[in-house]
Amino acid sequence: MTTRETKQQKFGKEAFVNAAENNKDQFILQVVLEDGKSYTREEAAKLVKAWKDKEVKQ
Repeated sequence: MTTRETKQQKFGKEAFVNAAENNKDQFILQVVLEDGKSYTREEAAKLVKAWKDKEVKQ
C-alpha cells in the first residue's frame, strides 16, 4: 500500500479546537465542526475555508 492509499487519521471537534493557534480559529472551528463527528485535517480545512469564503449578508 502506498502512502497515498493509507487511511488518513481523523480527529474530533475538540482536538481541532484545542490545537487551534488563536481564539478566532477556535471560534470558527466551534461553528463549522459538528459534535460527535471526526474529520481529517483536509476535511476540517475545507469546511473552515468554505465558512470564511461565505458572502456576508447585510
